[in-house]
Amino acid sequence: MTDTLPRIPPSPDGKPIPSHDTAESFRAFARDLTAGRRLRTPEAALAPRVLLPSHGPVLTDPDAAFAGALRRSRRLVDDPDGAVWYGARRIFAFALMIRGGIPADEVESYLHARAWLTDAARLLGRTAETLAAELTTTTLRSGAVVLRDGRLHAAAEHTPVAPESLRVPYPRVWPATEPR
Repeated sequence: MTDTLPRIPPSPDGKPIPSHDTAESFRAFARDLTAGRRLRTPEAALAPRVLLPSHGPVLTDPDAAFAGALRRSRRLVDDPDGAVWYGARRIFAFALMIRGGIPADEVESYLHARAWLTDAARLLGRTAETLAAELTTTTLRSGAVVLRDGRLHAAAEHTPVAPESLRVPYPRVWPATEPR
């Protein structure tokens, strides 16, 4: 066993790329998921009694948790527009959490400047402006987003992010390091 993970060279455009084995694992997972195959099999030698999610309560019924995840995943595969909407709502809610809310009068201009919103609008056959307005309206109406003190906030329980943690430069401007 090595002390460090293998270094993977970046792609020609500078973005990291997964190794062939990692990429093939993701492809196999996606094929199994879209085919509706069970993700946990006796052959996989995985028989967890408890699942520890990155958020929410501890899951003590792994079979039910996997069945629910598979059901939700199938809905996303069966409804591509719904999947785009789901992603847009999640990204928007996380942005509100990370930023401690966004002033209500600035939220649409914030959204217009996001590449993910432009991509989602194109996939849904809308303009970015239309999608930004619709996303704001629907998340407010559903209660997923709330207006408090002139700012839009995610309604879901979350731990606020310290503002100074957002003042970190992008990795592309980090100094180069020598391989170990």
